[in-house]
Amino acid sequence: MSKLEERMKQYSIPPIPGLPMGKTILVFRVPPVEKTAGGLYIPESDQGEQEIGVLLAAGLGALDILKAALIDIGDVVWFGRFAGTNRTVRREAAQKAEQITAMKVEDVQISVDALERLKKYDIKEFEVDGEPTGQHFYVPKKGGK
Repeated sequence: MSKLEERMKQYSIPPIPGLPMGKTILVFRVPPVEKTAGGLYIPESDQGEQEIGVLLAAGLGALDILKAALIDIGDVVWFGRFAGTNRTVRREAAQKAEQITAMKVEDVQISVDALERLKKYDIKEFEVDGEPTGQHFYVPKKGGK
């Protein structure tokens, strides 16, 4: 089972409505917290939208950028508060609507899963004629550990 399939089951994510194009990505917004750790219920008016979600799909242009940043489909990502356009998806009329957000890949600010993946890579700097360019890239560590 892929990471995306696991997350779809974990968060009850509806089927992906389509494949985005270019640098567009689809993110399932994690539902807001309804109850505090102490057991108090938070009113719907105070819950607000989460700025965290699961990366569902990406256009070809976005995949290049995501792979360069060690981000994969199925990762939990953080994004800006007003990033993207929300699309409401209903599976059945009786169920609560789910939010899938279409946004530009540049709106992703953090990948929780990429932090763990980074342990397997070293960061190198591009050089031209022996001079550093200020641009960096990831290289797998020797031995893959």
